[in-house]
Amino acid sequence: MPGKEEPSVLRSSVATTREVPLMKFRTTIAMLMVLAAAPLPAAAQSDELLQKVVIVSRHGVRTPTAAPEILATWASQPWPDWKQPADALTPRGAQLATLMGRYYREYLAVQGALPAAGCPANSVAYVYADVPERTRATAQALVEGFAPGCGLTVRTRGSVAVDPLFHPLAAGVCKLDPMTAQKSVLERVGGDLNRVTRDRKASFDALQAALGCCKPALCTAFGRGELCKLGDLPTAMTPHADGSGLSLIGALPIASTTSELFLLQYANGMAASDVAWGRMTPEQMRETMRLHIEEYDLMQRTPYLARRMGSQLLSRVAGAVTSARQLGFGAPDTAMRDAKFVAFVGHDTNLWNLAGMMDVTWSQPGYQRNQTPPGGALMFEVREGADKKLRVYTSYVAQSLEQMRNATPLTQEVPPVKTPLRLAGCSTGAPGFPCTLEEFAITIRNALDRDCVE
Repeated sequence: MPGKEEPSVLRSSVATTREVPLMKFRTTIAMLMVLAAAPLPAAAQSDELLQKVVIVSRHGVRTPTAAPEILATWASQPWPDWKQPADALTPRGAQLATLMGRYYREYLAVQGALPAAGCPANSVAYVYADVPERTRATAQALVEGFAPGCGLTVRTRGSVAVDPLFHPLAAGVCKLDPMTAQKSVLERVGGDLNRVTRDRKASFDALQAALGCCKPALCTAFGRGELCKLGDLPTAMTPHADGSGLSLIGALPIASTTSELFLLQYANGMAASDVAWGRMTPEQMRETMRLHIEEYDLMQRTPYLARRMGSQLLSRVAGAVTSARQLGFGAPDTAMRDAKFVAFVGHDTNLWNLAGMMDVTWSQPGYQRNQTPPGGALMFEVREGADKKLRVYTSYVAQSLEQMRNATPLTQEVPPVKTPLRLAGCSTGAPGFPCTLEEFAITIRNALDRDCVE
């Protein structure tokens, strides 16, 4: 686990506008959504029967996780008040998760897998959430959208501090080799973590203009005297001695967290004057999102790290997908096997790990490549064809920024953005890039680090 942090220094661990521009941004994204949402694989799947949907979802819109005294050192003026505790699902976050749950129910109903209305049997849905409040509350909102007032069960690990399914390093399921972990990250940046600051100067400049960083306490903590800008700070990496993780401190994790906070403000429907204090155009906000992607790509998707952190969850997900047959993922859980809808509700880190292991990428309007906004999910559909073969279709699905900001009701006519994903080793060139169930199982088994699977 991370050691004690220095004052005003953000530690990022793998263990763990203005009104007019905003209106233009909403119009632009709405137009792009119409263009992007059309090429879905439904037509090619029309002769197949949907048997099951398995998703791995990020929690919904939340309040900041960094302590207020740390956030205060990053900005020249006070941050907007979220009026909720730190690290909690917001009311808007719950509302958006409910909309996603309603969309999933309608999707299964249109495909003939479930009735469109009424309370299904409790066995129809298997929903499992990580233990923090924001994940449990997201899961509860999801099932309320899926089957309102039906009291479907949300499963969790219980009263434990860490669920090894979502956090295997912190739980001690497996460890990182410190030298291998550092080497694997440094190889991807040419041995220099500060290269990101130089390469993404435009993004840092946009963030600096909004923040007015940095307060003297932050500057002095990094040996920069009392006057500095965010881009002046170094980025450094520290492995945890017990093998439970790897940390970044400095410019990149601060920039990453800040850009994500601006996205959360926007998605939460805050007034334009409170989104980056009204100092950032939507185009600039999207530009700064690159910094969040840069950090997560390094710390969550680097192959060695992704496999150590993601194998436990990916194995369980693959077991849910393939549970109609035993294909090497242990004895099937009866509840998961029988459910038509299976949801694992965790974190963006989990999505990055799994995507890295499967080597899949996506690009959606208004977001950076591989971005994982609140409520976004990896989605696996199991379908049976006329030849009686089962095939798996993998996609990434997420509400657009405008759908979140406006709490847009989701339907099959106004859906979230759904992007088909191609899995190297098993996907065919058919629409939706399907894998046979057997080839899907082989591909996932080959991606796992068996030392990190209980």
